[in-house]
Amino acid sequence: MNITNDLKIKFILTYRPNKTKTDELSDQQVSLRTKVDRKGNIVATTITEITDCFEYFFSSLYRREFVKTLRLNECSERELLPLVRCYLLGWFADNVSPEVKSRLPGTVSGHGFIDFVIDDVAVEFAVRKPTAARSNVSATVNSTEVKKLMKHDGKALLVLFDFSDTPYSEEQIESFRNWPSLGRGNHRKSAFNIVYFFVEKRRPLALGKITKNIRIS
Repeated sequence: MNITNDLKIKFILTYRPNKTKTDELSDQQVSLRTKVDRKGNIVATTITEITDCFEYFFSSLYRREFVKTLRLNECSERELLPLVRCYLLGWFADNVSPEVKSRLPGTVSGHGFIDFVIDDVAVEFAVRKPTAARSNVSATVNSTEVKKLMKHDGKALLVLFDFSDTPYSEEQIESFRNWPSLGRGNHRKSAFNIVYFFVEKRRPLALGKITKNIRIS
């Protein structure tokens, strides 16, 4: 699937001229980006919304008008994470929490940290630099991230950025269906989603996206 670079973002402002005592949500409880339906009920953030958010970010790293002299599409995961954190704050406001403690079977402490939780959606982020090994975005190398997503009680998404010239095929992304063992015991496991962004070709520039839903039996 090709990524278009002319994504348009629409914001809906809700105007409430008269506040009453029956309002269930205070200004402190509702962030600027909280979505509500016509009845005033809060609408949960979806996997699709978060995917669109990262899609716009990935494509923007290849827009000369945006990056200027910065080589942002050559960064590592460690280098990009602070930028992603600020970007998500601007997109989802108070609904995003970074470095959230999570369950992680097989470790001494029994816990790890999820990169981001947006509403109830756990998000893990991995990057392959142009010069890095292909394994950086493989199922094997990211098994720890997958375990954390599988143990999250809610929706979960693994976001993969590949800046290289040798991207994975859809068949290779399918290998994530061979999810890692959580060790002994009767573990409760949740399904998770994967979105893999990559460079389809350089000239003319074409960016690609592969999405997968990994169901746990």
